[in-house]
Amino acid sequence: MDKKIAILLILLAVGMVLFAATGDESSSLVSYNDRSAEPIVRPVWEQVITYTYDADDAGAVTESIPINGILMKVILTLPDTTTDTTTEQLTIKDNGDNTIFDTGEKTEGEGVTYTYDLSEPISGTIDVTLEPSAASGDAVTTKTVTLRGI
Repeated sequence: MDKKIAILLILLAVGMVLFAATGDESSSLVSYNDRSAEPIVRPVWEQVITYTYDADDAGAVTESIPINGILMKVILTLPDTTTDTTTEQLTIKDNGDNTIFDTGEKTEGEGVTYTYDLSEPISGTIDVTLEPSAASGDAVTTKTVTLRGI
């Protein structure tokens, strides 16, 4: 009987390793502020996207956002992580799958923020993709992208 229990425990442990939560990266649009009804207020709109990664996640995550206006500012906020050698690359593609913005690889550090000024007219849906070079090693990391425009 003890032999059967030992085999069952080994199979259970192997199953837990094989089906561990990997590849469950996600993104979500957490804030959308449209002030187009208010005259002479800039920026007219702001969208905040959060990307959530577990310790073993290293896949690119894309959030599709409809925009009709001019993208004026992109802000990439990266958290403090245990693996400070990890880099992130943020790309934005228009509805024709053309890259309209690319940060290149940006190093995560002790809570760093990168700010970019643009003047990119957009009509349609853009794909905002964040891709880490490796897993962060932290239990959960949240990275934020803020888009502002008129």
